[in-house]
Amino acid sequence: MSEHDIVIVGGGISGLSMAFYCAEAGMRPLVLEQRPEAGGSFSSPRYGSRGREFWLEMGAHTCYSSYQNLLGIVEQCSMMGDIIPREKVPFSLFVDGKVKSLVSSLHIGELFLSAPNLFRLKKDGESVRSYYEKIVGKRNYDEVIRHFFNAVPSQPTDDFPADMMFKSREKRKDVLKNYTFREGLQSVARAIAARPEVTVAVSSEAVGVRREGDRYVVRTAGGEEHAAAKLVLAAPSAVSSKLLAGADPELSAHLSTLRAAEVDSVGVVLKKDALSLKPVAALISPGDVFFSAVSRDTVPDDDYRGFSFHFRPGLDDKLKKQRITEVLGVPMSKIEHVHVKTNTVPSLRLGHHEWLGKTDALLASRKGLALSGNYFGGMAIEDCVSRSKSECERLRG
Repeated sequence: MSEHDIVIVGGGISGLSMAFYCAEAGMRPLVLEQRPEAGGSFSSPRYGSRGREFWLEMGAHTCYSSYQNLLGIVEQCSMMGDIIPREKVPFSLFVDGKVKSLVSSLHIGELFLSAPNLFRLKKDGESVRSYYEKIVGKRNYDEVIRHFFNAVPSQPTDDFPADMMFKSREKRKDVLKNYTFREGLQSVARAIAARPEVTVAVSSEAVGVRREGDRYVVRTAGGEEHAAAKLVLAAPSAVSSKLLAGADPELSAHLSTLRAAEVDSVGVVLKKDALSLKPVAALISPGDVFFSAVSRDTVPDDDYRGFSFHFRPGLDDKLKKQRITEVLGVPMSKIEHVHVKTNTVPSLRLGHHEWLGKTDALLASRKGLALSGNYFGGMAIEDCVSRSKSECERLRG
C-alpha cells in the first residue's frame, strides 16, 4: 500500500486543477486516471508525424477571458505564450442538407418584440426554456435557439436552470476574449500533469474506497491500494457514488440522485482539398442524430480539416459514419483518421442549487473528503476549476 498526502480520483480538468492547487499548498497529490492519458474533456488527440501533427478537440473547445482561475493556472505553468486566437468563423445551422446562418433562420419580428424582456427578467428560478423563450420568442426558441443550447452539453437543455447555463463573469482585459492553445486544450492538462509535485497514474481505474482510521484507502482495478488522510473524488457523480457506497452510504445515496448523460463523440480528419464545405465553427442540425459537429476551422491548418461529431446516445457505428459522410459530402475513403471518445456530462434541473447545498452540508462534516467536477456551480471549464480551488481551500482549513 502506497502512502500519499492526498489522492485524487479523476484526471480531467477538475482533478488536475485540484492537484495543481494542492501542490501549490505544499501537498504532493496522486491523481488516478482510468484512461491512458489525463485530460478528460480536455482531449486534443493528435494525428500525423511528429513535428507536423494535427490536433482535434474531442470535448471542450473554447476558453474565455473570464476564466480567471484557469488563467492563473496557465500563468503558473508558463503557458500564456501558447494562447492563440480562434478564427472568426460562424456557428451555423445544417438544415435539409444546406448550411444556413443563425440570423437568416430567425423570425426577426418576433425577436424584436421579445428582446426588451432581456432587461427586466431574472434567471433565478427559471429553466432555460422558460427564460429564453421570453427573450427570443417561442418560435425562435423552438426552431433555432434551443438547438444551439442543446449543442453545449450535447443533450436537451429545456429544463436546465437558466442561471447555470451561461454566466456573467469578470473578464481579464489583457487576454483575448475567446481563445485556445497552440497544441489544443489538452496541452494545459499535460502541463499540470508534468509538474514535479504532481504524480498522475494513468490506466488506473479506482474501483473502491474504504476508511481505515483517519485515512481513506483507494483500491484500483489492478489491485493496487493508495492511502491518504485526504481524498478528492473528481469523477462523474455516478462513479463517485459507487466508490463511496461502502465508506459513506449517506453521501453515496445523495450523489446517486443526480442524473447525467453520455456523449458519444466521433472525430474525423480529412485533407483540406477533400471538402467543399466553407469554414465553420460548428454545424448544429435540429432534430438530427447529432447535437453538433464542432470544427477545427477555428484554428486553420495548411493541410487538414477536422470535425468532432457529438452524437445522441445509443446509435450504432454504421449510422454514425453514414451521417458523417452525408453531412461532409465525402465517402469514408476520404477520411484519413477517426477518433472516438465518450464523455459524461450532468443533466442539471431546477432545484440543483438545493441539491448542491445539501451536498456541501454533508461534506462539511467529512474531514478530509472533497468532491469536484462539472456538476456543481455549472458545466463550464471555469466552474470546474473554481470548484477545485474552493474545495482545496476547505481541505486546508
